[in-house]
Amino acid sequence: MITFAEPLWFIVGAIFIGLLIFFYKDMQRRRHRELERFASSHLLDNLCANVSARRRTVKKVLILLAIACCFTALARPQYGFKWIEVKRKGIDILFAVDSSKSMLAEDVRPNRLQRAKFAILDFVGQLEGDRVGILPFAGSAFLMCPMTIDYSAFEDSLGAIDTTIIPRGGTDLATAIREAESVLLNDANHKILVLLTDGENLEGDAIEAAKAAAEKGMTIYTVGVGTSEGELIPLNRNGKTGFVKDASGKFITSQLDENMLTRIAEATGGLYVPLGSRGEGLETIYQEKLSLIPKEELAEKRHKVPLERFVWPLGAAIAVLMMEFLVSGRKSRSSLRIPFIKTGGRRKQKTAALLLFFALLPGTFEAEASKGEDAYREGNFITAAEFYNEQLQKSPADARLHFNYGTAAYKNNLYEDAAKSFSEALKTDDLGLQAEAYYNRGNALFQRGNETLQTDPKHTMDIWQQAIDSFDGALQLDSVNDDARYNLELVKKKLEELQKQQENQEEQQDQEQEEEEEEEEEEEENKDQDKEQKGDQSQKGEGQESSGQDQEQEEKKEGGQGRQKDQQTQQEEGDKETQPEESSAADQEDSQTEEQDAAQPEAGSSEEEQEEQQARARDQERRMEGKMTREEARQLLNSLKDEEGELNFVPSAAADKAGNNEEVRKDW
Repeated sequence: MITFAEPLWFIVGAIFIGLLIFFYKDMQRRRHRELERFASSHLLDNLCANVSARRRTVKKVLILLAIACCFTALARPQYGFKWIEVKRKGIDILFAVDSSKSMLAEDVRPNRLQRAKFAILDFVGQLEGDRVGILPFAGSAFLMCPMTIDYSAFEDSLGAIDTTIIPRGGTDLATAIREAESVLLNDANHKILVLLTDGENLEGDAIEAAKAAAEKGMTIYTVGVGTSEGELIPLNRNGKTGFVKDASGKFITSQLDENMLTRIAEATGGLYVPLGSRGEGLETIYQEKLSLIPKEELAEKRHKVPLERFVWPLGAAIAVLMMEFLVSGRKSRSSLRIPFIKTGGRRKQKTAALLLFFALLPGTFEAEASKGEDAYREGNFITAAEFYNEQLQKSPADARLHFNYGTAAYKNNLYEDAAKSFSEALKTDDLGLQAEAYYNRGNALFQRGNETLQTDPKHTMDIWQQAIDSFDGALQLDSVNDDARYNLELVKKKLEELQKQQENQEEQQDQEQEEEEEEEEEEEENKDQDKEQKGDQSQKGEGQESSGQDQEQEEKKEGGQGRQKDQQTQQEEGDKETQPEESSAADQEDSQTEEQDAAQPEAGSSEEEQEEQQARARDQERRMEGKMTREEARQLLNSLKDEEGELNFVPSAAADKAGNNEEVRKDW
């Protein structure tokens, strides 16, 4: 079935043909009046005997028919279709970022939201040609940055996300997933949604939404931000800081719900990973999943393209105009007139007519070459690139086809292919085409360098140097090309800045290595000093213990000698009475008890000194480890007391976990 892409041209053609018919009739009336002024009416038939009114009418009809065929060609008739392989680089990745109040929790530093944003920036920095978009969500969701390869615009949108960007509080994962479906409604082979949240779904059925998204070909990769232990949610109102409470006045602890996020990912065939303290979760997704997608599957997609048949009415128009030219308006034996042939019979006339027809006929087929140009002008760069690629298969040495293909590839962001095509286009004797190829190759190389700027700066410097050489070649062939001169200076400036940046980074790395070596040496010296101090302290302790033991042994010896003397005295004075002896023994025991009591304070004083020395040693060890001493801890505790002498502790993260099951409005 024949269809028309631009049927509006039929209306325009009908109006134009109507006006032309009116013009013909008016012109015929005027000619008749002029002839009547020139001669009498009875003489007109004799004067115009050689003019054929019927043939002139046929000529006018042929002209009108040719014009109608031209307007039919402008209406772009289409019949049939063909399948083409559409080349496309990269995949579509949509980031859904939780912007609810719970993302302000500081169980990861500086907080959950900032850590997620930093991880996304690091992730996007290693992409090459993949389209990215961003969708913040809380109690509702909206698309903040559409799918694009303009990473700088994406970064600007990401930096503007905070917890106040969505007025409605809460966390609705189901709404975020459904909004992502509407964003990823395209013909891409892979629809990727990266969901960054703490997993606390307070509204909607996220699992059902994930299953519905999986049926439409979307894959969800969930990234958990936070810790399972949780943290209190900071709150700042009227310049006063505090923490979010529920309706009963209890502090709310936001915890990472890994179970929910795992179920969402599994429902779509995706993967759940924790974000980590340095954003390593996103790196895991890229290395284990996204980087394994086959390039052939990403680069090719079958696309149904209707076949343009404007050549048919255009060829008919040319054939009709040829017939109108060959038909004579006068009465004669032959109804055809052949120019530049004054003699010859009918056979020669017919031969000349056929030669003229076939000479003009190739022009009808050359119109097919404008298909790529038409597609390029309409912004359909994929179709244009495919057309020029097909033509290159037939004429691989055609420099102009290489140039056209490179231009279309540049518009498709295939900068490497574009640069190669422009290099092939330089193999021509046309100096004008060479200048344009040099200029376009410089632009393609510069854009290619931008793609590897974050991942491989050294490779970028090499590519930018080639771009500088290309712009220089364009200026040598066309010295008045101001655009090439401007781009040349711009790329030189960019290259110098990148070189300085690399040099500074290398110097900084060297300094960091030196500082690390110095710190390691200091740590080793401190460890040696600690060992020496501990050895001295142990020697002192052993000396004190040995001296104490010597004193005890001397006291025991003296006590034994005293007892021996008492026994000898008792034996010598055996004639004395028993009562005095008993009293003397009691007096002796009392004296020994007094001696022991007198000796006890001395022993106690030595133990206190030992404890103080050990406490000093422990304080010194804690200072070396970067910890507080007992005295510093005591001072800090005193500073936390208010005017009434009571401690003003911040509530712990584990507080109020129990008894928090009441139904309240959850806007965090």
